[in-house]
Amino acid sequence: MPGQPKNKGLRPNHPEAPSGFSYWETKGWLQDLDAVVVGGGLVGMSAALRLRQRHPNWRILIVDRATVGGATTRNAGFACFGSPSELLEDWQQLGAEATVALVKMRWDGLQALRQTWGDRALGYQDCGAVEAFSDPALFAACRDALPSLNEALGDTLGNRPFTTDVKASDAGLTRLEGVIASPLEGAIDTSRLATALRMHLHRKNIGLLTGHEVTNLTHRQGCWTIETSEGHIQAPCVLVANNGWASALLDLDVQTAPNTVLVSQPQLGLHLPSTVHHDRGYVYAREVDGRVLIGGGRHWACPTEAERVERLKAWAVEHIAGVSRFEVEFQWQGHLGVGASRGPLIEDLGDGLYAGVRMGGMGVAIGTLVGRKLADLV
Repeated sequence: MPGQPKNKGLRPNHPEAPSGFSYWETKGWLQDLDAVVVGGGLVGMSAALRLRQRHPNWRILIVDRATVGGATTRNAGFACFGSPSELLEDWQQLGAEATVALVKMRWDGLQALRQTWGDRALGYQDCGAVEAFSDPALFAACRDALPSLNEALGDTLGNRPFTTDVKASDAGLTRLEGVIASPLEGAIDTSRLATALRMHLHRKNIGLLTGHEVTNLTHRQGCWTIETSEGHIQAPCVLVANNGWASALLDLDVQTAPNTVLVSQPQLGLHLPSTVHHDRGYVYAREVDGRVLIGGGRHWACPTEAERVERLKAWAVEHIAGVSRFEVEFQWQGHLGVGASRGPLIEDLGDGLYAGVRMGGMGVAIGTLVGRKLADLV
């Protein structure tokens, strides 16, 4: 049944069985819990903090599979709401009204993120964005659609959210058909965001258990058993906020989509003043501390990860001015949560089980609001 734990009933729930955690760990952090949040990224931490607002006396614990950071620190830190080619595709597939609703949700989420934590804590850069076009037909289609896009989004974003009043060379780019600027977008330092959230969790007495992957959820007599790689935990209320990884636990329309991210060695003379989107947002780049960060490429359907890496490096060398070689200093994979719908999935699944997943690559933009809406279901 949709929304139910995938392996519910396959393994009996034995509250009397040893938990796997020590007596001291259980006594100090894991007993008498009122709610467990599965997933320690922006959505999960925002949900836990909202729960604390609504239930000041609850014992709340977040459980996350990652040992360091998590999904929130494995993305590229783009404060974005959709590039012109991405929104044009949404417009054609979903219609104008649904496209505007998606942008409004992302914009409102970005404002909530900035207002909650402040730009300094986020390392926010009000740098704007450009979309880089190498396909002349796609550039022409997006340029022709700008008046309609700007008019439709005007009530949400203000006058002319997209403009062609910029040259590729001014954006630090080269060998392109053209660029379209999106001056309202920006960038953040995701480690600073995660640090701000974790400090607030500590101040609000919310537990955070990292390095523990949740492997199973079972329900019995009003209590959930949350089985992890190290032992089991029990609580009457569970909020699943681990995005695409929820597909391993629940029968929901969400899957993981791995995304490659590369950061070069320092590039002398690099000038990339804005964030960069390319080909409906499937490729993205920005400058970080004198280095080029570039990621994406999952739409290329490369047979190997190594081939995708080479194509990303080649794109940077071809289109980012001053980059003659791309020597990789950092490489990692982030994981998107995607599904048939472009919007997030926020549901009350019954028996004290809730889910807020499927960020669709827009976790920075919508994660704060999704977490709050998830907690408000409880």
